[in-house]
Amino acid sequence: MSRPLQLPPPTTTLGLYRQLLRESSYLPSLARPHVDHQIKDRFRRYQKGHVDNGRLRKKLKDAHHELRVLRAANAGDMNRMQKILLKAFGRTGSRRRDLFSNLVRRPPPATTEELEAQVSGTRAWSFDRDPDWLDGWDTEALLAFAKVQAKTSLPSSPRGPLLPKHAVSPDKDIPKENVYGNPFPEKVARTKVRKLYASLADRVLPPLPESEWDRLALVAEGKFEEAGWYVPSRRSAAKSLAGDADAQAGEWKWQLYATRPVGLVDVAQNKKQRLLSGALDENTPHGNTQPVDRHIYTAKFWKRLVKSIWLLTAKGTRDPERGGYRVTWARAPFQAPTATTSGMEFFESLPVDASLSNKTKGPKKRGRKSAR
Repeated sequence: MSRPLQLPPPTTTLGLYRQLLRESSYLPSLARPHVDHQIKDRFRRYQKGHVDNGRLRKKLKDAHHELRVLRAANAGDMNRMQKILLKAFGRTGSRRRDLFSNLVRRPPPATTEELEAQVSGTRAWSFDRDPDWLDGWDTEALLAFAKVQAKTSLPSSPRGPLLPKHAVSPDKDIPKENVYGNPFPEKVARTKVRKLYASLADRVLPPLPESEWDRLALVAEGKFEEAGWYVPSRRSAAKSLAGDADAQAGEWKWQLYATRPVGLVDVAQNKKQRLLSGALDENTPHGNTQPVDRHIYTAKFWKRLVKSIWLLTAKGTRDPERGGYRVTWARAPFQAPTATTSGMEFFESLPVDASLSNKTKGPKKRGRKSAR
């Protein structure tokens, strides 16, 4: 971790791509593969083919914003670093959608009977309809995982609370008759079932791969070397051998102050924006040029942050023998706080068996004594 970089914004798309990958290389080792893959995938989507220029400009604007976010997180912005780790470990963002797809993906039928049962379940509706997205979901695995998550007390889920009433088969909430006493329309019932499953899927935190979950558990316990967790130190910025660049950077651009409001020109030097912009106000009267909310990352900080994310994760495997889905949620063991050396001074003069003297006394009765 280092102070925010004072680098000029990239002027070309290739320069933006390189700076994003460079900032990603300073992230923690376990979070880096997903961020690298996402950066490369987003740029390769628009590398070939006919792309709308308006959409391309918007995507480049978003990429510049993400570059500032990565720089701020590496410079000491705790909130932005937490959001990046939540995306990297599949609690939010595209990684969560990929993990959810693995959860609800149906296993291929092993026998002819399983194939016929799967087809008959798709055609269980009496009206003629085309297969929809819900037919491809393994709803039994989704409900089994949701029931375990509903019973687990999560500290602060980024997807909202999942209550036990949500982890019930939506088929039970569909009425048999409408308000007129007629049979409930099956097309409307199918639409309601899809909406209820979509609402349930929005609250589910899908399981992580077992190897990744185990490494997160090691980091939460403070075993960084065993988990392969390390954060690279930032290299010093390159300096030009000729002093022309530094001299031009230090010139006062009076044209901006003459044509635009001062608040817009100096917005990058605001203390709340310095982590994003990297600008420093050298003319501040109190002499403190550091940004607001800049944190120095330590091993204790990483342990606490990763532990809070690990408590939101689980690992799950299919049980072919019983036909169910086995889920194991992260759970932190209770550890009683130990007294510090300064706190033990207040208990040095107490006898060891001080609690035994109160056993001979009876229980104290509450209430007022009756007047005689």
